[in-house]
Amino acid sequence: MAAHGFNDPDNDQTLYLKLSGAIIKAIVAKQLVEGDKLPPSRLLGQDLKLSRSTVIKAYEILCAERYVRSVQGSGYFVNDVQHKKIKHSIRSTPSRDIKPKVSGRAKSFKRYAGLMNHSQHKGIAFRPGLPPLDVFPVRQWQILTNNYWKEVTFSEMSYGSPLGLEALRKNIADYLKIYRNINCDYEQVVIVTGSLHSLSIIGDLMLDEGDQVIVENPTYANAMAIFKSLKAKIIPSQLDDEGLSLESIKKFRLKNPKLVFVTPSNQYPSGIKMSLNRRLELLDWASKRNCLIVEDDYDHEFSNWENPITSIFGLDNSNGVIYQGTFNKLLHPSIRLGYLIVPPYLVPEIKAICEQSIRFVSPITQKIMSAFIEKDHLSNHLRKVVQVSNERRNIFINSFTNHFEDSLKLHPVNDGLHVIAMLPQEINDVEVCHYLEKNGIIAFPYSKYFPKAPRENGLLMGYSSVPPRIIEERMGKLHKVLKEYIGK
Repeated sequence: MAAHGFNDPDNDQTLYLKLSGAIIKAIVAKQLVEGDKLPPSRLLGQDLKLSRSTVIKAYEILCAERYVRSVQGSGYFVNDVQHKKIKHSIRSTPSRDIKPKVSGRAKSFKRYAGLMNHSQHKGIAFRPGLPPLDVFPVRQWQILTNNYWKEVTFSEMSYGSPLGLEALRKNIADYLKIYRNINCDYEQVVIVTGSLHSLSIIGDLMLDEGDQVIVENPTYANAMAIFKSLKAKIIPSQLDDEGLSLESIKKFRLKNPKLVFVTPSNQYPSGIKMSLNRRLELLDWASKRNCLIVEDDYDHEFSNWENPITSIFGLDNSNGVIYQGTFNKLLHPSIRLGYLIVPPYLVPEIKAICEQSIRFVSPITQKIMSAFIEKDHLSNHLRKVVQVSNERRNIFINSFTNHFEDSLKLHPVNDGLHVIAMLPQEINDVEVCHYLEKNGIIAFPYSKYFPKAPRENGLLMGYSSVPPRIIEERMGKLHKVLKEYIGK
């Protein structure tokens, strides 16, 4: 409530009447609603530069007129005035439909929002991209959280670097050296909320309208949506047994492409692992064209645990690769924590972008994650996550095979967090997914991952977050619902 006007000497209306009238107007206009507590009289008097007795007198008028009730020992609360005959009229400004035009960029993002794969349904069977949520060490995280609040200093509660907490960036750099054979300076590490945040930063950093971006075909649908929303020109590259085919893009008229977006450890969503030779070829090709490679290593631990191939970033000697990873698929998506590793020469621009947009990830989460890595909780959790995911993958595949026999085939996806059930081309997989969701089952349409026709139809389904007994139960329902849909 603004103080302006209450001590105006030119206004001869008694101050407590002015105050009670202002509160009544707020109640009638539903700015204050039933159950709202009014400020304590002493505090409101200080804020409005009024005596406490003036505020109390105004409150007494409100109580007398039953706009407010007094609760002994608790204060003053707004009453329900819905059926009260209102004596006070409120001046209102003429109603006008003011709608300034949104930017072209906003229109572009709205236009391509439908390309993204997501679901508002709270269920987890069989949502792709989820780790085994039920094995997350909640107790360990809780202990680290409690320790943080015991040891936190006032300076840590202030603003931090837009690039992220230094301790976490150092621990991530050390973690990558051990688990992904990546050598980088911690100052190259940027903390983000996940892959979409990473791609938004990269888009702001590198892309102007009409710039060409080469993507795998099929590719990560949400990345494609962001690039299109930024008005980039998408160049789809076909896949062969070794990954992205450079031969397939020769038919396009390339004009100094800015980016190549790849998921080489486990191509999303087809599951093809890019060979070492193809990675070297891609590096050479991009270097000659002054083109940056964006390497999304979204599930390295699941797909590269047994027989890892050196990352493109690790093979690069020319600062031509941006590497992005995430903890959302190792721990749980609600943690909202990932990272970028960028060439040193791009750090100042990225810092400026972060300072002026989504400034930072919660420093509390960063601090706890840093301790989680330091105390080896992450390395221990990784082993359990990989083991549980592999076990559930086998259970899912066996259950699917038993239920569907030869009616539907699973795409031979490598180790990862999803499988693809191929559908006949005459069946619309987008409509199928909508029908499944209405029946409590989550799957993503495979066709949405293809930048251009021809597109294949199928269902992307995750399994690692679903306990074994639930897999069997939901698989039976999936079979029943699909049979109903196809038979319609």
